[in-house]
Amino acid sequence: MLITIVTYNPEEDFVAGIIKKIREKEERVKILVVDNHSTRKPLNKVQFLSDYFIPFDKNYGLGKAYNKATEVAKELGEDYVMFLDQDTTILDNFAPSKVIREAKELKDRGGPLPIILSVNIDNALIDKEIPNSNFYTARGVVNSGMILNVDYALRQPFLESLFLDRLDFEYTYRAEKFGYLPLVYRERMILHKPGEKSKYYSRLCGKLLVALMLMLHRNDKDREKYKQYGYYSNFLRYYLILRNDIYLWFRGKIYPSFWKMIIEDIFIMCEVLGYRKSAKWIFRAIKYGLLGDLEKDNQKLFN
Repeated sequence: MLITIVTYNPEEDFVAGIIKKIREKEERVKILVVDNHSTRKPLNKVQFLSDYFIPFDKNYGLGKAYNKATEVAKELGEDYVMFLDQDTTILDNFAPSKVIREAKELKDRGGPLPIILSVNIDNALIDKEIPNSNFYTARGVVNSGMILNVDYALRQPFLESLFLDRLDFEYTYRAEKFGYLPLVYRERMILHKPGEKSKYYSRLCGKLLVALMLMLHRNDKDREKYKQYGYYSNFLRYYLILRNDIYLWFRGKIYPSFWKMIIEDIFIMCEVLGYRKSAKWIFRAIKYGLLGDLEKDNQKLFN
């Protein structure tokens, strides 16, 4: 298995710690770091610790990095490739090789094909438990902790034009249409939380969203989570989420229920940017989301 960490201006010591922790827990895996043109400082320590280090000449986004990692995995003769974010915490029970082995054993007993696996149960949309196994099926899993069959990933590459956000949900929705549901391991092996931290809504638009969410989820015991949102210091993350949700939903490339997410995206954009500034970016997201020229938009944003 090839474990891939995609980096962009990371905390180098933290990424080095990820690699060291992987080495402690999985001696036989190979580790690839794909760097999306970090500009703060050279990642000498990370390059030294990894088996393979690929520096891109500019920031191409996650999709291109994942597709490149899949090609490298095939060249190395690996059957599976795993993706980890640069801020993911590796737990002491980290053992993706065990997950792959059990998934193959489950398949031999008549279970589903082990095409997409995940060790990140916290961020999975669990569907149902698979009897007599350590797996659940899921309607979607996030990037970090995802394990892919290499041959399948080569046939079904990631949609690079999305650049960053919703790559994972588009990918798993596409797989579901082919009859493949992700298999999520029962045991949590990593910690990964979308956003840099959680913040409470403070503007009127945010408070209106909270009231709506609490009304819709009034039977949920963990109601506190609906009062917060994942905070990113770079507001472009919120823009990409909204743009990509519009793009995918309009073309039927993501779960039909994501129209609700689009509404939530707009409220969060107002919360983060304020009404006047958010209006500009909301209209831009609608424009490029509907027209579909994501590559042109990416070039304007990141080059």
